[in-house]
Amino acid sequence: MATIVGIPRALAYYDYFPFWQGFFEGLGAETVTSPPTNKAIVDEGVRRAVDGTCFPVKILYGHVHWLMEKGVPIIFLPRLVSVAPREYICPKFMGLPDMVAAAFEPRPKMLNPTINLNVPRKYLVQQMEQVGMELGCSTRQTHRAFDQGLQAQRRYEANLLQGVWPSQNGQYASTDRALNGEATGTPVVADELRVGLLGHSYLIYDEYANMHMAARLRDMGVRLMTVDMLPAHRIDAQSNTWPKRMFWTSGRRILGAAKEYMELSVMGIIYVTAFACGTDSLTAELVERTVRRESIAPQLILNIDEHTGEAGILTRLEAFVDMLKWRANR
Repeated sequence: MATIVGIPRALAYYDYFPFWQGFFEGLGAETVTSPPTNKAIVDEGVRRAVDGTCFPVKILYGHVHWLMEKGVPIIFLPRLVSVAPREYICPKFMGLPDMVAAAFEPRPKMLNPTINLNVPRKYLVQQMEQVGMELGCSTRQTHRAFDQGLQAQRRYEANLLQGVWPSQNGQYASTDRALNGEATGTPVVADELRVGLLGHSYLIYDEYANMHMAARLRDMGVRLMTVDMLPAHRIDAQSNTWPKRMFWTSGRRILGAAKEYMELSVMGIIYVTAFACGTDSLTAELVERTVRRESIAPQLILNIDEHTGEAGILTRLEAFVDMLKWRANR
């Protein structure tokens, strides 16, 4: 019988799920993913979180609880330190396995390899081999599974670059909902408002967390552009124009995308951030000041948490879009 591994649908899931799924399938394991975020999951995560925990981490707690309640024997929760050389991830990502272990009793059995690309690559290989060993796989099979996961990840990222919005089950088939209508056959009219959307993937792609923001904007005639829709070399080039290198990977990509949006002359920029997010407290401020100084594009910064009301978000989005349309018609 295949080993069952549970993957919480939160945080880095929205960036790397195709790799994880392909990797575990290559190891002969069965993956079980928690469902899209809902009120019950959020409520459970809030109940378990300590003061000062950001909204996305609270959501993760809820997804881990769902997997444990369903009897999933192993939870996959990697310790993410760095996913790019000379850069780091939010400190909470580094401590997630310890935070989750402390929040649950009995503690879940976890697979938590350390991902740190600031050290020689052989360290990452050793971590993956250790996961394969725990699942009873040979080194050779683990290496093949690793390559299988990389291929799935490349296909996923290629679809994101084409404007395909990830489906809620994390798949990347051509039937996924497209962000701007191209992949579903819906024509994109010429006078649509082009707006740049900034924020972490786990806020942009979690429809419950952001209260279906993307769908609402699309219904208002907005054509969204996300960081994932911009070529990596353009983000790198733009981020290098900042006076000092941003050492958070997500922050560097957001800063680079903000600069690229200005060059593309988007009509407006929306920044979605979670209340109490430490990295965004700096990144959002830098984006706001720079865009205001170097561009005429209006900005909307939305702070969300478990207390945010859907009506309030909708009102602000409608007002922002109305302003963009008024400016476009002048």
